[in-house]
Amino acid sequence: MPTLEAVFRINDRYTSAINKIMASTTTAENKLKAISNTTDIFNKKLSDIKTGASFGIGGITSLVGALKGLAAAYLTVQAAKKGMEISDNYTNTAARLKLINDGLQTNAELQDKIFKAAERSRGSYTAMADSVAKMGLLAKDAFTGNDELIAFTELVQKSFKVGGASAQEQQAGLYQLTQAMAAGKLQGDEFRSIMENAPMIADAIAKFTGKSKGELKKMSADGVITADIIKNAMFKASEDINKKFETMPRTFGDVFTQFGNK
Repeated sequence: MPTLEAVFRINDRYTSAINKIMASTTTAENKLKAISNTTDIFNKKLSDIKTGASFGIGGITSLVGALKGLAAAYLTVQAAKKGMEISDNYTNTAARLKLINDGLQTNAELQDKIFKAAERSRGSYTAMADSVAKMGLLAKDAFTGNDELIAFTELVQKSFKVGGASAQEQQAGLYQLTQAMAAGKLQGDEFRSIMENAPMIADAIAKFTGKSKGELKKMSADGVITADIIKNAMFKASEDINKKFETMPRTFGDVFTQFGNK
């Protein structure tokens, strides 16, 4: 079985190749023209199939050739659609990040900070950028700036990883946490979601407040677990979170996530 070191070497070589490919990528206008041309080819192949089928048995060869061309055209269209989907996601996320930029860096520098945070937490760049953008838009007043926001989101991501949360659980937990930070307090559904999907975050709040998890439930009901308590609890627990995170084995999933980031 190949070692992770071998995978990393392969990753480096393929990353270099992908960078060369990306360097030669044209503008979005050219992509749209390419898709338009591909669609024309696709329609032409459909016309060819109808023509070939009308010849009966004698048209079989023509029909087979048309089907091969149709399959190739279909795959090209699907690849183009996937490329446009990735491009749209990146464009939309970049636009939201521009809205939360505190002006202490360029948009490119902000994206680079998020990319590095995603790499450190072994998470997806797009997921991390989306989380930062949503948290920044909905709970801007809870943070002193972009650096604190990114650091907080990185700790949350690592907490989910250590807690063994699935991708769906991470998404649900992060959504509820964002809602809590925006509302200024953690209670109700948000509290229950964090207790279930992010035990390390719950532990951090319990240690910071000196309360048991049972007592946290009452604090939540009283609405006294504020956004400041959540934030300060996470930063106070950062050393413990980072230590536990470093003991987590790097999986093949982590490798390919980072490969996808690059």
